[in-house]
Amino acid sequence: MFLALEEAPFVLQGPKPLIPPSAWEANWALGLIALGVIALAVVALRQLLRKGPPSLAPLAQLDHALRLAETQPAAEGVAHASRAFRVYLAALEPRAATSLSTEELAARLSGLPAFLPARQPLLAALRSADAAKFAGASLEVTLLIAGLREAARRVEDARRTFAQQVVSPILPVRPRAPVRTTEEPPPLPGPPPLPRRNPS
Repeated sequence: MFLALEEAPFVLQGPKPLIPPSAWEANWALGLIALGVIALAVVALRQLLRKGPPSLAPLAQLDHALRLAETQPAAEGVAHASRAFRVYLAALEPRAATSLSTEELAARLSGLPAFLPARQPLLAALRSADAAKFAGASLEVTLLIAGLREAARRVEDARRTFAQQVVSPILPVRPRAPVRTTEEPPPLPGPPPLPRRNPS
């Protein structure tokens, strides 16, 4: 039996069929694109979460805080409204810190042109709020809020008035080439001649 197997003729079976490439080898470009899209989505999501909601303009923040102060009891509403107005002023002018007293704030803002039109209602509202907070004087929250809104309106009007407008020229200015002179300047005159002595 072993001899029969050994004497059997050798038969070639031919080439085997090709092995198809794996899914990663066939679609590597699509995989890289998908990976890039996922990375960009993660970065964009992190930036969005880090930023948070967009902050409102100082005037819009003040208006929102004053509307909130109207709904609170009198003492809390006065404190909340005056603090919101001080935060508004500090957002517009760095020198108007919220830690300043009313008189210090008035001294700091007295030299700034944008706050001059609002000086009277601003000081009246803040002084009456101080009297209500520290001396226990009675004060209507709606009157205080009306005074603060009038002061804010005047501040915004003055800021628009004193804002510097950048005016671009109608025709752009062309740079001029420097004038070069190749000639030498004339020589400076020498000293005057000395007087001659007469020989005697």
